[in-house]
Amino acid sequence: MIIITLTTDWNRHDYYAGMIKGRILSLLPEASVQEVTHDIDPFHSLEGAFVLRQIIEEFPVGSIHLFMVNQGNLPDVFPLIIKRKGSYIIAWEDSVLGLVMDDEPEYCLRITPGVFSGIKQKLGLKNSSVAPSFPELGLFPVLSLFIDKELDLMEFGPNEPERISSSPWLPVIQEQNLTGRVIYIDSYGNAISNITKELFEKIRQGRKYEIILVSNHYRIDKINTGYLETEPGEIMALFNVLNFLELGMVHGSISEMLGLEAGSTIKVKFND
Repeated sequence: MIIITLTTDWNRHDYYAGMIKGRILSLLPEASVQEVTHDIDPFHSLEGAFVLRQIIEEFPVGSIHLFMVNQGNLPDVFPLIIKRKGSYIIAWEDSVLGLVMDDEPEYCLRITPGVFSGIKQKLGLKNSSVAPSFPELGLFPVLSLFIDKELDLMEFGPNEPERISSSPWLPVIQEQNLTGRVIYIDSYGNAISNITKELFEKIRQGRKYEIILVSNHYRIDKINTGYLETEPGEIMALFNVLNFLELGMVHGSISEMLGLEAGSTIKVKFND
C-alpha cells in the first residue's frame, strides 16, 4: 500500500483537497492518503517547505509527498518529481525546495508538457486533462500513479538536481555575521528561523554574539535552554526541538509585536 501525503495552502473548508483526494483514490484505490495540513498561509511556500521538511523523515520509505503550495501553471513553471532517500516529492518548481533537504536528491525530473504526455501514454491514460484553474488535479494524481507503477524516471527526462540544490533562502555566511530568515510562524507566534544550532556554533567559534531584529531596533545577547528563563513580555531566543534558532516571547507573540513573518531577516553579529 502506497502512502501519499498532502501539504497545501487550500484551506480545510474548501473543496480542492476533497477533489484531489478523490482523484488519487480513483487511480490508486489502495492508497493511504494522509492530509498533513491544508492551513499553510496562502502562497507561503517557505512556510510549507518547513512543514514538509519536518514530516518527511517520519513517513515510511517509498511514501509520496504532494507539496501543493503556491499554485503553479505559469508559462515556465512545471512540476518536479524528486526522488530522495527512496521516497518522493511532487511539487511545483520553487527555490524553497532547497530547504526541504540537506543533500542532493537521487533524481529530479522536470515534468514539461512533453514529459507528461509521455507518462500518460505509458500509463495508458487518454482522457486525463489539465484545467488551468486547478492544474494539480490533472497532474499530481497521475504523477503519483506513475511513481506507484515503479516506472524509470530516467526514461522520461534528464536528472536536473540543480533545480533544487541551492536556495536563496539559505543563511548567508560572513566572517562577522550570519544572516538568516524567518521560515515559519507557529501557532503561539514564535518565529522559527533557518539558522541551525550546528551552523550557529560553527560560525560563532566561541565568540560573543547579538541577535538583531527589525533593522537593529531589537537585540538579544543570550540563548535560552527553555522558554521560562525570560520574564513574561520579554523577547527571547532558543534552539528548539528541531535545532533551529527560534525567537519568542513568554506569554506573548513576538511575531505580532515585531511584525515578523515568513521571510523576515534575522542577523546574528559575532564579536571578537
